[in-house]
Amino acid sequence: MCDNQVYVMTRKDGTEVFVKCGEYFNETQLCMTCEQGAKKNHPQGWRHYPGDTCKHGVYVGGCGIDWMCGACESGE
Repeated sequence: MCDNQVYVMTRKDGTEVFVKCGEYFNETQLCMTCEQGAKKNHPQGWRHYPGDTCKHGVYVGGCGIDWMCGACESGE
């Protein structure tokens, strides 16, 4: 990702919270430029970060368990 700051929320006291592009805050936060690139590279979309869903729409991301898509494994 890049060095841009991404707005993520406003606290009760009115303070705005920003994180660096690519950091995780409930999900991976991307600036508009990086999100456009991710949409181009991952047209199937994603749940928490670009690349965590395969072209068949199966969630293959995460850690710990080895998530796989049967169709991808079969070469479809």
